[in-house]
Amino acid sequence: MTQKEWDRSDEAQLIAASQRGDHDAFAFLMKLYKDRVFNTALRFVGNWAIAEELTQDIFISVYRNIGGFKGESKFSTWLYRVTVNHAKNRVGYLSRKGYFRSDELTDNTDGDGSWSLGGRTPSPGEYAQDKELIGILMECFKKLSDNDRRIIILKDFEGLNYDEIAEVLSINLGTVKSRLSRARERLKEMMKDYL
Repeated sequence: MTQKEWDRSDEAQLIAASQRGDHDAFAFLMKLYKDRVFNTALRFVGNWAIAEELTQDIFISVYRNIGGFKGESKFSTWLYRVTVNHAKNRVGYLSRKGYFRSDELTDNTDGDGSWSLGGRTPSPGEYAQDKELIGILMECFKKLSDNDRRIIILKDFEGLNYDEIAEVLSINLGTVKSRLSRARERLKEMMKDYL
């Protein structure tokens, strides 16, 4: 099959073909997931350029290790685990080198600079107020521990369910629920003076 013949419903075939070394299949698989991987990486590192580099590194690793994917979980869950592990390692490396998250994440609209509230364009006042609130939220978010940020990213930003988070983070379901609850509570506590 050529790349043009693939579609999303062929994911199992794409994975099998990728495991056999089919570059077109892997390129299409990468196309399916690149935005999700990039957005997850960006939320972890907080810097567009670093997230782009990290995304490339993640897909290189996935390409080299796709043979290790056994299908015991969904591919997306396996890919999130790879992404989270790479992001954790990169954040640790950057922290040791004295780099910490930039302010680029605080202006995280839909990537094209556009905003939407319930399908309508906000007024300039709403836009300013929302932008300020997002900035405050992201500053508070940066102050959370790595574990707290990680679990909030996976649940609230990426929309993973509890079971998927447990698998990605290699923790049990009860731990996911308690960590998420505590992380949200800490974030809420930090935000209380601004709301």
